[in-house]
Amino acid sequence: MNHYGIRGNTLRWIQSFLSHRNQQVIVEGASSTSSPVTSGVPQGSVLGPLLFLLYINDLPAKVSSTSRLFADDSLLYRKIRSTDDTKALQEDLDKLQKWEEDWMMSFNPTKCEVIRITKRRTPIIATYNIHGQDLSFVKTGKYLGVHISDTLSWNSHVAATAKKANNSLAFLRRNLTSCPQDIKAQSYKTLVRPILEYASTVWDPYTQTNVNQLEAVQRRAARFVTGNYRTTSSTSQMIADLEWQTLQERRVNAKLVMVYRIVHELIDIPSSLFHPATLNTRGHHLKFLVPSAGSISTGTPSFPREPDCGTACQSTSPRRPP
Repeated sequence: MNHYGIRGNTLRWIQSFLSHRNQQVIVEGASSTSSPVTSGVPQGSVLGPLLFLLYINDLPAKVSSTSRLFADDSLLYRKIRSTDDTKALQEDLDKLQKWEEDWMMSFNPTKCEVIRITKRRTPIIATYNIHGQDLSFVKTGKYLGVHISDTLSWNSHVAATAKKANNSLAFLRRNLTSCPQDIKAQSYKTLVRPILEYASTVWDPYTQTNVNQLEAVQRRAARFVTGNYRTTSSTSQMIADLEWQTLQERRVNAKLVMVYRIVHELIDIPSSLFHPATLNTRGHHLKFLVPSAGSISTGTPSFPREPDCGTACQSTSPRRPP
């Protein structure tokens, strides 16, 4: 922190905040002996995440590949055009091992995965390792709650999202059956619908199968809220009576809000990614073309998106040793 210019009373105050801490475990009223906490930041504190980010802030500068950090999740990716690129990616993994040794942290190889995204019939094959342990290759990797497949299809993510939302809806049905309709509606909007819409501006599906898979959850929720399980009743009418938008309509609105935020620089996504739909004076100046998947640059997304080749190494949860 002193290196970053945090000094004086502020530095001493944070030093006091982190020093001389102890922890113990209480199970059914029985307490363990108190043990000193010699590293890390207090979980659940407001200052903790900021201090952790300061601690890992220098990690991207240690590698030549592109890195993405979000709290204790880290991702490393690189275009693989030759065997030299595979060697460079492994060298970056070696540099990360040196980094974790310097800062007394530890990557868990069992939680690290490699996903290869390519349309080549004969991609360049290479293995990667951390701590001498080969990393497993996966068809689908989960990053920040979103399932990314090696074909860039959203089928697996939609299926996992629908399953998780259905489980939460089943929990509400078991516990809130006798509650008034407004309580059940609020519980659905609070506990189930956010699952169906998390990061949907990224993965909004275009296939009717995926769209229907998500809408089916809301139709079940409409039956739960209204208490009408008759097979002859129309769930579409129930949703209309409840004045709910379809999930597809809500995703469209969410994407419009996201575009507005990008264009007006309210979030850190460059508007230069957008291409105007027209170059003449007619029409609205904020009309944009929808790019094809193959035209998206690999410089901005968290995973390589171009069809020629891409290898991403996801190493999650770098943590301090106990």
